[in-house]
Amino acid sequence: MKKNIPSLLMASLVLALSACVATPYVAPQNGAVADLAVRMTTAKGAGVKLYIYDDAESCSGPKTIIDDAAHTNITATKLPAGKLVTFGYDELIGISSCKANFSFFPIADHVYVLDTLTGRRACTTRIVDATDVNNVLPVPMFNRTVNGAKCAPLKK
Repeated sequence: MKKNIPSLLMASLVLALSACVATPYVAPQNGAVADLAVRMTTAKGAGVKLYIYDDAESCSGPKTIIDDAAHTNITATKLPAGKLVTFGYDELIGISSCKANFSFFPIADHVYVLDTLTGRRACTTRIVDATDVNNVLPVPMFNRTVNGAKCAPLKK
């Protein structure tokens, strides 16, 4: 029996991606919060996960916000405001993958939009402050996936 190595590799990667994060994110029920809308533009057939970390500094304790954007391209939730929030974004297209961790500081009562876009050679993420829809502003984000480090420390 001849084994199809690319198919086995793909199945292994899909299983690994799906096994990484299983606990769903629960938005804060009290305290200062900010609104977050997520818009994903993924490559056809891509498997996607967006998660938020319980520990924003160490990128540990992932909680799923979106699992498989092929079925969900817009979602909304609330974030804790006034403290660092770190997201993880994983996208798998065939045998290629894109992984990124990034952080920002949400401000209470603000509305943020997180956009993802996947092209043939790269995936990108950006966050804008859309509290004033007539004056949408880019939000400073900290890339935490640097030089192969999954969760690079923030510069202080």
